[in-house]
Amino acid sequence: MGFISAKVAALKQDANFSRVGRGVVLGARGLRAGTGRYFSNKVPIVQWVTGYVPKWFIGDAIAGSSVGMLLFPQAVMYSTLAGVPVQQALLASWLPGVIYTIMGTTKDLSTGPTSTTALLTGQIVLSLVPFKVPPPLVAVVVSFCIGIWSLILGAFNFGFIFDLLSLPMVLGLLVAIGNVVIVSQLPTILGLTGISPVFIEMMPQIINKIGQSKPTSIGLAAASIVLLAFLQFVGKKWGHKNEIVRIITLQRSLLVISIFTLVSFFLNKDLEQPLWQVVGPITTELPTPQIPVMALVQRLFVPTLALAITIMLEHVAFAKAFGRKNGYSVNASQEMFYLGVVNVVNSFFGGMPVGGGDLPRAAVNSASGVRSPLGGIFTSVTVLGGMYAGSGFLQYIPMPTIAGVILVATIDQMPPMAYMWQFWRISFTDFGAFLMTFNVSMVVSNTIGIGLGLGIMIFYTIFRLMFSRPSTILSIDLENVYSSITPPWWVKDDRIPPGTQVIKLETDVIFVNAERIKRHIVNTAFTYQFGIPITQSQNLERAWNYRRDKHVERLRRLAGVSNTDTFIPRLRVLVLDLSATSFIDASGMQTFEDIKNELRSYGGPRVEMRFVGLNKEVQHRFKRAGWKLVSPYDDEDETQTVEEELERLHETKDLIFEHLPHAVMYQPQGRPSITDFDFDDLDMKKH
Repeated sequence: MGFISAKVAALKQDANFSRVGRGVVLGARGLRAGTGRYFSNKVPIVQWVTGYVPKWFIGDAIAGSSVGMLLFPQAVMYSTLAGVPVQQALLASWLPGVIYTIMGTTKDLSTGPTSTTALLTGQIVLSLVPFKVPPPLVAVVVSFCIGIWSLILGAFNFGFIFDLLSLPMVLGLLVAIGNVVIVSQLPTILGLTGISPVFIEMMPQIINKIGQSKPTSIGLAAASIVLLAFLQFVGKKWGHKNEIVRIITLQRSLLVISIFTLVSFFLNKDLEQPLWQVVGPITTELPTPQIPVMALVQRLFVPTLALAITIMLEHVAFAKAFGRKNGYSVNASQEMFYLGVVNVVNSFFGGMPVGGGDLPRAAVNSASGVRSPLGGIFTSVTVLGGMYAGSGFLQYIPMPTIAGVILVATIDQMPPMAYMWQFWRISFTDFGAFLMTFNVSMVVSNTIGIGLGLGIMIFYTIFRLMFSRPSTILSIDLENVYSSITPPWWVKDDRIPPGTQVIKLETDVIFVNAERIKRHIVNTAFTYQFGIPITQSQNLERAWNYRRDKHVERLRRLAGVSNTDTFIPRLRVLVLDLSATSFIDASGMQTFEDIKNELRSYGGPRVEMRFVGLNKEVQHRFKRAGWKLVSPYDDEDETQTVEEELERLHETKDLIFEHLPHAVMYQPQGRPSITDFDFDDLDMKKH
């Protein structure tokens, strides 16, 4: 009995068992609230629809309709790649828009058939040809299996694995696909047929068949491109001055497609052979929902795991790229969960697999002024209308015009090539990952390109940790560090001045943690510091799913900061202690840039960033990235007035310090002292 009692006592004192017990208690307490948030996150529309701005409706309607028009010619192309009837591609095009409006976390992506889903489906269809399985049945089962895999991974919030997608890799993928999309429009613009969709085979075949080009196709495409460019020019020059001009130029893609479809209808309706390539018959009917054949599901379920991962990887990479470009965050787990729902439901209606990794649709959607996922409803309505009421007219949509619209929109949405030079300056490893992803994605496949780029980053990170070494401190080092301007150690009664937020980083800032570090820093500043009021124009330009006022209110409620009885100072200074940070990559540098922009948007353009403890390598990274970091004591002129000193610091803005107390207490013109802090300048407000 004594032995048992001793063992029980030992278990009670065991640290791991104590941690498990505390975790169970805390988990039980948060289960109710956590469950509500979990299911709320699975239906994001309930979070943003109440803050929807009515003026966004026009942009959503125009963009959604433009994408809907684009889906008809794409259905023809992608069904050919998949080896299935065009009706299956159309059936996979009408429903995703509605579901994405309810469940999506990006505004730019348009889910439907893509080149990747078509090619992967086509490979499985070909592998089952010897068994005489009908291609439409195979496509339905593949869609169902991909949906189940995506549902499983999304339901358990495995989206964190996509944090491994660094900024250079995502941009490398986007630039590669952009180049492929641009080159892929040339055969249609030239009126050539029989050109391979494989990128490396495309240009030689185009050159060999250049003599077969059709002047009518070239002329129509040229007219479409010129009209698009003209409308884009007018919109940039006069759109901000006149609301009618802005709306007309905003819908340039839809306007150009409509005009030239009308022209194509009148010129080709009585001809046996059209003057240029058109979409052709698009009539189909919605079938009665049916459950896929379970015997085939059992056979294909495991093999489709690789397909599901590929589609999710491409979808999330595109979502992250457009989210970063247009200033909103993406919930990767929710995007995976959505892909699961839409592919399962699609399979019931006989559709082929779908994804959001389609640059032409995303580019047209973004360029047409989409403001929220609500545009997906208009995409679905347009596709349904074309399948029924408008099929006789829309079958004359000219393919050269579609190619011109895709070409202009893709060029407009391509990331600037200046990023390549930036990666070269900041980190050769990031440049290598960008170059590897770019070249391999363009020549081989998107999945292999991302995989190789990820491999470079992972191996470099591991080897860097393996071969890191401690540094030796010599007497002369101590002599240089502890100089005449070294501040005194923190005094017991000293406190951090109001309006100053101090955060210490405990690790390197690289692609795997950059987003989380940014979120923590920004949220901390939002919680404990006051910002400038949001103007009406800022509210109109904000991301559809981001209400900063609501977000700040929730953060303060969770932190126990009461807005009614707590004085919250105006944000003036952010101090970041990077003394424990030995390395920053390109994604990390972009994170600090994003933090600066977001906090200045929140607290005003004069919010200062102060960095503490930057080693020489980290300082070098900042300088190569174009940051102007200066010590406030460099060339300090004691004869300067306070106004002159503030103006000098405002030019560079970002200051570096050797010691944390010095950064916290520093004020222009004089040594740091809490008594020197101007409390009257703080705009203390009860908020």
